[in-house]
Amino acid sequence: MNGLLIANKNQESREQLASLFDQNEYQITKADSVANALEGIINKEIQVVVIDGNYDEQNIVKLIPLLKKCNRNISIILASDEMPIDLERRIRKEGIFYHALKTAGEDSYEEIRQAVSYAFKKYEENTNTQAIKKQKEKAMFPIKSVLSTIAITMMLVSPAFAVDTSQTYNSGILTLVFVGFCALLIVAQLVPAVLVLFGMTKAVAQGVSKKVQTSGVK
Repeated sequence: MNGLLIANKNQESREQLASLFDQNEYQITKADSVANALEGIINKEIQVVVIDGNYDEQNIVKLIPLLKKCNRNISIILASDEMPIDLERRIRKEGIFYHALKTAGEDSYEEIRQAVSYAFKKYEENTNTQAIKKQKEKAMFPIKSVLSTIAITMMLVSPAFAVDTSQTYNSGILTLVFVGFCALLIVAQLVPAVLVLFGMTKAVAQGVSKKVQTSGVK
């Protein structure tokens, strides 16, 4: 379930903000400070943080990169009154996801609700992108091993190609056995890599097909 943290020192404001979200859609954690919910952020049980209220300028600038170190994909949404443009630039540079102005009145709560919904979508996209990247790196590892094996094999057998072609071949059965063994190693390492790449390609194709079908239904 989507983990949402609402941090505000004022309990009434926390409850009001929490009431905007469906309890069945979000696992909501309410706290008077981010520090009291830090464990959930580290364990990735909380993916989106809404910090509501007034902040100390220096502390908020330091807090954002610390949260990013706990979970680099976490989305941080600030809800506050207007702040100095220099401060807003600094927090955006640190990686804040969204800044909602509460001066807009009731419309600001709808703005926060939409920002939270979009933040969870981006979190899922980033997570999936990183998972695909890791799969590709894992699939490339056997291929790199194959290339290394080929390079070593070529270095070992290169003297055989450097001899005078006018002479009769007399390397012996042991050399042939060694070359054949190297060839088996190459094939054994190449087959899993091909299977992994085939599986990834099939999964991507199925995903695209499902999206097309879903779009068609809509």
